[in-house]
Parts: sequence; C-alpha cells; structure tokens
Amino acid sequence: MKSSNTFASKNMERSFRIVAVFLLAASLFSCNFSKVEDFTLGKDFVKSTSGVIMIDTMSIVASTVHLDSIVTTRLPHLLVGGESNSSTGRVTSSPYFQFANGSFQRDFPNTLIYDSIVIKYNYDKYYIGDTTKLISFSVKLLDYKQGFNSNGSLYNISAFTANSDGQLYNSSTFKLKAGSLAEPKIYPYPLSKKDFYLHLSDTYGKELFDKILAKNDSLESNQNFPVFMPGVAFISSPDVNNTAVGIAQSSLSLRVYYHQLINPIEISNKTYFNFPVNTSGLWFNQILYNSQGSMLGNISQIRNNITGNAEISSANTYNQTMVQAGSALYTKIRIPGIQQFRGYAKNLVLINARIQLVPNPGSYSITNPLPDSLAVYVVDRRNVISSQLATSTGGNIFALKYVPIASDEQPYYVLDVTSFFESESAAQKTTGNALMIGMLSNKVGQTLNHFSFFGNSNNRSLFKMNIYCYVDKSN
Repeated sequence: MKSSNTFASKNMERSFRIVAVFLLAASLFSCNFSKVEDFTLGKDFVKSTSGVIMIDTMSIVASTVHLDSIVTTRLPHLLVGGESNSSTGRVTSSPYFQFANGSFQRDFPNTLIYDSIVIKYNYDKYYIGDTTKLISFSVKLLDYKQGFNSNGSLYNISAFTANSDGQLYNSSTFKLKAGSLAEPKIYPYPLSKKDFYLHLSDTYGKELFDKILAKNDSLESNQNFPVFMPGVAFISSPDVNNTAVGIAQSSLSLRVYYHQLINPIEISNKTYFNFPVNTSGLWFNQILYNSQGSMLGNISQIRNNITGNAEISSANTYNQTMVQAGSALYTKIRIPGIQQFRGYAKNLVLINARIQLVPNPGSYSITNPLPDSLAVYVVDRRNVISSQLATSTGGNIFALKYVPIASDEQPYYVLDVTSFFESESAAQKTTGNALMIGMLSNKVGQTLNHFSFFGNSNNRSLFKMNIYCYVDKSN
C-alpha cells in the first residue's frame, strides 16, 4: 500500500507540472471559479481528489493616492506648460535650470556693439494637449542671498540649492527676482528639429555684455558666475495653459549677439558670446497640482498626519481610480483577506496570483497614450513606499499592458502579485501593506500624462483577481 502511494505521488507530481504551466498561460483569460474535480491531476494514473483550483472571490479595495512629492532633479527634459481634465484636475510645470560661464576669448576690441540676448533651445518631441494653442510663461531670474565671511567680507550664495538628500522635488520652491526677463507667448512645435530662440530683456542683455567687455570677476568661473546668473526659471501661469511640451535640457544656452563696427556692410554670420547650460549644475521641474473642481475633489489640498498622503476611495470617484505623472497620482489596491488566504483549504500551495486592471477608454488618447508598463510599489498604512514590488529573486515587477487582437476589445494591464501574496499570507499578523501603481520613475517627473482605471458595472470589484492554487486533499 505504501509503494502504491509513492507511485501515485510521483505520477501526480509530473502531471501537476504540465497542468500548472498550462494554467499560468491561461490565467489571463479565465475568470470562472473552478472546482477541484475540474482540474484533477493524475486521473489517468491514479484516482485522486487533489488538483488545481482558481479562487476569484477575494475582494480588492481600491483608491487614488496623491503623494506629497516626487524627485524631478536632473531629468532628460524640462517641461513647461500645463494640462487639465475633469478627472484629475489641473497640473502646471515650470522648469528651473542654470547656465555656466562662457569659454570665449576674453580679449575684445573696443568696437563691439551689443545686438540682443536670447535663450536657444530645442524641443524633445514630448507634448500633451492641443499644440495649436499658445503657451505663455515668464522668464525669471532666481534671487540669491548675501552673507559675510569670518573676515567681514561679503559673499553671495545662490538660492538654487538642493535639499539635504541632494535632490530637488516637484514641490521645491526658490525665491525669484522681481520682474521678468521676458513674457513669451509661443506656439510650440514639439516635433521640430529646428533651433528656437526666446528674446530676453535688452536691459539685462546690455548689462551682461558690458560685464563681458569689462572682464568682470563674476564671469570668470562657474563659482562666481551664479552671482550674476544664479539660475533661470520658465514660470508657467496656473489656470492658463492647456498644452505642455518638453525642452531638451542639453540644448539650452544663453547667447549675447553683437557686431563689430568696421563698415556699414552687414555681416551675414552673426557673432555671439555663448553661455552653455550647466550640465554639472541643478535643474528640475517644479510641478503644481490643483484637483479642485475635478472628480478627485480637494485631494491635492488634504494632508493628514495620521493617514499620511492624501487618499480617496474609488467609491467616491464613480468606481474609478487615477494615475497621473507630474501630479504624483497613483492607484492603490488593498487585499483585506490576504492573511486568511491559507484558510481556503488544507495543504494549499499557491501557484500564481494575478490582477487585471482595465483603463477607462475615455481617459487616454493619441496625444495622451497609455504607457506600456507601470511601476508597482509596496506601501504601508500611511502610503509610505517601503519598496518596489519584486520577485523572490529580486527582479522588479511591473504591470504590463496587453492589447487584444480583437479591435473591439480594450487594452488592459496584468500585474503578477504572486510574490506579494506569498509574503503577506506568510506574515504572522496583518501588516496593512498595499500595492500602489503608477507611472515609471523615469516618466513621473517629466510628463503630465494621465488615465483612469474603471470597474465593470456588473461587478462590484474594480479589478479582477485570479489566484491559482494546488490543493492536496489526500490527507
């Protein structure tokens, strides 16, 4: 009798492996509860009541979370403009950056004449919103503080400094000088490869030009240059722009054009002094968010020391949750019964757990496309991120977009939560941990894209979760 059981066990194990592989592939499309006898393993070899079951009765609690701040330092592109929609509200981005002192020849003839001053830039092909509309912003200089050395001499400190962690955030602020160097209103051409120019105040340009000719000490080194040019910001006015575009940070430069008075013949090749962008300095996107008047109500204003980051239940947003870069909106999913998972059956072994998330087709478009993948984080009760969701071997897990072949079916995301199930169900007590889903870290601080997930009206649950387990009922 003992040898017979051993033989049956080995055959069951081989059969189980084959069926398990099949089920993992099929789990994306199956949504019906399967009884043990439906997937009886090894029935061609021995009689068995063991098998694979699918559990789809566990509930998910969904909500939208607004994080306090996100890192936006030294990203590939700077973002200027804004965007608004009825679901998430209005978001506005203003880029800050620095120029370095020029490396031009310091010996000049006294016949040079000032022409103009401009900021040269190139678009980097990112945009959102209607690019046929004007974008308006103010070109501002950052202010700087003054202090005294121990010997009583005066020194200047640029106000453009990073936080103690070396980072700048979407919520970082700096003092700006009164007045503006320019108040441009531009039609953006985000796909163009041309050079573009913003003309600045000639008063400021002439002052810089005179300092160059006078070999002013403030222009001699990067250390002293911030005294005259501590930093520049393109301040986008809230509640004005409905278009945002990306500017390639590396393309920026400050140019002072001049000519030499030799004869009245105009020189075709314009001459200029060039101050390149300081790639070793600081730059970031300051992003303002206002949710008032949207489906999320006043989530951008709520901050509570007990609950941490602002959060609103999907029950209060018409069974939807939001995701948006820039404003730091994330979808949060909590699985209340995960600690009781082992109680579904005796000798239960988890094979796979997946969640399917369906975006609202009205929340994305050609100019606001769905990302191919989404980042997934483990958060505590206060919505503080503890880690990125990872496999048992340490590889990061993402929610991946699937586009059905059938043209009438909507794209959806699939998230493998097997490792999260394993760790949470093995915990001795309820942890309160949840999963937070949103834009990838390399997108969240330099884009404004958004969309929402929505639930099936025939299903109380916002998302669909399938859990496949092996149950051994022989004991």
